[in-house]
Amino acid sequence: MAAHAEPTSETAPTLYSSVTQPALDPVSQLPDLREYKAGAKRKAAFLGLLVPLVQAENAQIQRDRNWLFAISTRVNPLRDDEKARLARLCDAYGVSCKPGQVSQELLSRVNTIPLEMVVIQAVEESGWGTSRIARESNNLFGMRCFSPGCGIAQNGTSRRFQVFDSVRDGVRAYLHNLNTHRAYSQLRQERMTLATRGRSISAERLIGKLHNYSTSPDYQQQLLALLRTNGELIRDHGLDAGDSDASPA
Repeated sequence: MAAHAEPTSETAPTLYSSVTQPALDPVSQLPDLREYKAGAKRKAAFLGLLVPLVQAENAQIQRDRNWLFAISTRVNPLRDDEKARLARLCDAYGVSCKPGQVSQELLSRVNTIPLEMVVIQAVEESGWGTSRIARESNNLFGMRCFSPGCGIAQNGTSRRFQVFDSVRDGVRAYLHNLNTHRAYSQLRQERMTLATRGRSISAERLIGKLHNYSTSPDYQQQLLALLRTNGELIRDHGLDAGDSDASPA
């Protein structure tokens, strides 16, 4: 069992954890954002599509995390339905759990990713949603696949990339990848340390742990540069999306 519960206000990097989901992603094919002139209009179109999806997926993760803390500190034993839900989360996040117990490893994985970091990686990997891979596969994050003939091929190389049925499916897969793959264990440890200490989980701190996401030697510096120039714009779109989608008080 977890030793203590963290204040949820300190563990929710997403701006709103009560985002409603009224058909947030009817997009089965990414719009051709090349139709917008590079600059403010293209950025607005890209952020208007992506930000609500990131917030909705982060909100679901945060709900699961809040539930895990609630049951980990409760005196009464878990009901059968709660045991089943816990087992499903353990399985989904690739954690071997003792029956009815919430492990620190599970808590290190079931957590949100800062909105700004998600968007900045999508910007870097997809060129504000204009790359061929992004347009033809709903894959904004450059997520690879490795089995023969899988996904979509990158022109001129042997690399292949995952294909998703919708933009939201791609967002969900990206978050799950960071939360489960062994390559990002340092990122999860940094996030867990910050949360345990009641510190803000910032995009800057987690970008510093993305050593294994790209082979580019200056990848993290590229992300930080994009964050410096676009962070405020992303946060503004996040506030707008939260205001429009948040449940009434």
